[in-house]
Amino acid sequence: MNNTDQEIVLRALEDARRILGEYVWPGIDASQTVHSLIAVLDRDEVVNALVRMKRRRTLRLVE
Repeated sequence: MNNTDQEIVLRALEDARRILGEYVWPGIDASQTVHSLIAVLDRDEVVNALVRMKRRRTLRLVE
């Protein structure tokens, strides 16, 4: 598995956890939290890394 892809996905998960942790702060509403999560998890680099990781896993199962 490409370490770069792993790093991209791990960074996105860390960012998502931080965003969810901030949700409990006063003044943060659910819609703002959801928009922030989408901004982090739907970045092209994250989506592409996940596609590559899934493709590699599927190919390994078929071989």
